[in-house]
Amino acid sequence: MIFPSIEGSILPLKAIVSIEKGQQINGMSLAKTGKYYYLNGGIAPSGYIDDYNTSEETISISEGGNSCGFVSYNLQKFWSGGHCYTLKIMAEQCRSKYLFFYLKYKEKDIMQLRVGSGLPNIQKKSLENFNVKLPNYKKQCFVERVFEVVTAKKEIENALLERFQSQKKFLLSKMFI
Repeated sequence: MIFPSIEGSILPLKAIVSIEKGQQINGMSLAKTGKYYYLNGGIAPSGYIDDYNTSEETISISEGGNSCGFVSYNLQKFWSGGHCYTLKIMAEQCRSKYLFFYLKYKEKDIMQLRVGSGLPNIQKKSLENFNVKLPNYKKQCFVERVFEVVTAKKEIENALLERFQSQKKFLLSKMFI
């Protein structure tokens, strides 16, 4: 894997970012469609709303629930709910996409920070003290590019798979007419 072989400074997350907890809203305000998605403690949006409290290109980490510790990169503006942490990069030498790919790589370790059994959650202090490897800017750019290419390749392969499955279904339906 790429991260173990890269040299860099080991820093607590709080030295790189400001971790902010979102704002809970009444679930009755959520719609099935809308301008901005509402991201709370899960993996997928809980609904939609016509306002946002978080800008685009933001890393989020699920704070509570069974998926606490799940790391996302949000390309568009959204509403961060009460069970969602958002990371605001404070260190000039840290690239947002690099940090996302690193945290995604370490997602299982982040999930190990959870406490509680009824409604597990990750304490902000534990997340702030989570260690991050931060190489120089040039290496961050390289890692970012590698993962962007791999991500694009994965998206292409998934789209092809969908088309092949659709074609297979069509051909099988024609065989038994």
